[in-house]
Amino acid sequence: MENPKKTKKITLMCRLSHSVILMKNIIFLTSFLAFGAFVNAQNAPTAGKCPSKYAANKCDAGACVADSCGPMIKLAVNGLEKEAVAETTKVTLGAIAGINNCSTCVKFGTVIVKYNADKIKVADIEKAVAKNGLKVVGHKTDFKVKGLACQSCSNHLTSILGKTNGVVNVDKVCHMSGIVAITFDAKKTDNETLKSSIHNTKYRVIEAKKEATAATAPQS
Repeated sequence: MENPKKTKKITLMCRLSHSVILMKNIIFLTSFLAFGAFVNAQNAPTAGKCPSKYAANKCDAGACVADSCGPMIKLAVNGLEKEAVAETTKVTLGAIAGINNCSTCVKFGTVIVKYNADKIKVADIEKAVAKNGLKVVGHKTDFKVKGLACQSCSNHLTSILGKTNGVVNVDKVCHMSGIVAITFDAKKTDNETLKSSIHNTKYRVIEAKKEATAATAPQS
């Protein structure tokens, strides 16, 4: 005849053993999933954070790699009077390795290119534009400026920038919006030099919080 106390003790021991095994499996599975999540987080691109050399540009959400962040240039071109030419230019440039995105504007005669600086140089982008029958007359950039209190201030700054080395044209200086738009020769000047020219006056450039158009450094 079985001893009830002994049988109960064995049953409790079995249940305890099963509970311990179950707990170990749960701990192992939890640790495995946590490790997998950690690895994925380390490998996944981080929205809004770029490699240091692209720090001035924000990335598209979830795609922070050199192919989606990096610099952007806005080229002023002659010959972009027809939509067909604009579309052909956009498609042709978009197919070139290193160019991530290209848009064109017939109204303002501009070609805007977002590119990977590790794969293509600005000079090569300009050559590609020229192959489409267009002439690059300069790079475009704009600043938000404070201190432009009236039309006289706008005229004053327009005059100063117009005399600055490398400036092809002062497209716009608006005291109402504070926008200063410039077309410049990237072989002679760049964004920082133009910004310094503004700071040499009583006006000040307001640093953009959103993605800015990156001007090209002077090229030899």
